[in-house]
Amino acid sequence: MSKYILAKIKNKKIKVGIIGLGYVGLPLAIRFLNKKIDVLGIDADKNKINLIKKGISYIENKKFKNDIHFKNFRKNVTLNYSILKHVDVIIVCLPTPLGSANKPDMSIVKNCIIKIRKHLKENQIFILESTVYPGATYEIFKLLNKFKKFKLGKNFYLVFSPERENPGDKMFSYKSTPKVVSGYSEECSKIAFNIYKLIAKKVFIAKSIIVAEMSKLLENTYRSVNIGLVNEFKIISDKLGINVWDIIEAAKTKNFGFRPFNPGPGVGGHCIPIDPIYLSWLMKKKNYNSKIIEISSKLNASMPNWVCKKIFYYIKKNKIKSKNIVMVGLAYKKNTSDTRESPSIEIVKKLLSKKYHLEFYDTHVKNFDLKNKYFKKKSISMSSIKKYKNQGIVIIGTDHKNVDYKNIFNNSKLIFDTRGVYRSYKSRKIVSF
Repeated sequence: MSKYILAKIKNKKIKVGIIGLGYVGLPLAIRFLNKKIDVLGIDADKNKINLIKKGISYIENKKFKNDIHFKNFRKNVTLNYSILKHVDVIIVCLPTPLGSANKPDMSIVKNCIIKIRKHLKENQIFILESTVYPGATYEIFKLLNKFKKFKLGKNFYLVFSPERENPGDKMFSYKSTPKVVSGYSEECSKIAFNIYKLIAKKVFIAKSIIVAEMSKLLENTYRSVNIGLVNEFKIISDKLGINVWDIIEAAKTKNFGFRPFNPGPGVGGHCIPIDPIYLSWLMKKKNYNSKIIEISSKLNASMPNWVCKKIFYYIKKNKIKSKNIVMVGLAYKKNTSDTRESPSIEIVKKLLSKKYHLEFYDTHVKNFDLKNKYFKKKSISMSSIKKYKNQGIVIIGTDHKNVDYKNIFNNSKLIFDTRGVYRSYKSRKIVSF
């Protein structure tokens, strides 16, 4: 049977069903569609479904074409899981957030699996792209296989392939970034390799599913730890009266053994703040405390509070009575509209609690609703910043490229720069972090 499946893949006759059409699922769907492969999509969000049906992509730089494959996709996006009986490949791209007490919340994926299982058929390929703790893919399959009793590697194929989507990054695209896959058996891995080879330049087969699961956690833990390290250097530098950016510029001249990371107001997105804690949680169940992971996670989580303390100190020092603040950048990182777990949002919350009047300016985030915090706003225009010239405070929360920072500088009384965009400037009205 695997020969038949491989032949279908080679001839691009497979149908792919993607569950979860967010920042991972929708770009993945578009990549398959660009290769003339039929895709069916499922999402729980009616608004997303309606936008796709209209041919509107709600993710920046991800565009719909007008060919037959995209037209068919627009017809075949739905809330209904029954369409899965028509697909060869099922790819789950659902969020796995943290629940109470920093415990992994797998409920979204598990609820999806309960809906999926009655629509499964023999010889389908099930691929999980959601970030999970090691061993979770097999747990999910047990739930998936509760009634049908498929034989893995014989008449049903199980695969884990960690997503490596990096929103706003044009340098490291899906084409240039290798795809990691691993299946239950050699046959499962071979099938997965050929599926992803349709859309990725390089595909790497990991030794096992648990290795593939761990690889994603290592990637993001590596980033979390190193960002935590450079953020601690920022705090140390501040206490020593040194500019941390000057230190980084000097250190990165070393052409071996050092890779520069940039400090910031914390970490955001759905991966870096969450993935390391998944591993930490699992290790506690095995009576081991992952010290470095926990310390770096706590330090990164504390950065918005540290930023706010500095803001309040300098507002008092400069005897600024105005309560007007403009937050420049709500997204968690530059050149994206993604605000999930954004440290800028945490800063906004703390400032609102101190009765400051906040506006925001973001070239990628047009609207934002901070539920239960009385902050439902539209991004102001660059010209609107001028009205704060003599009294206003600006906080650089995100370092988007397409921002007129010179204009902001000219029309601000005091600037708190958490991203180093003004590090070449010498001015008393800039407070660098």
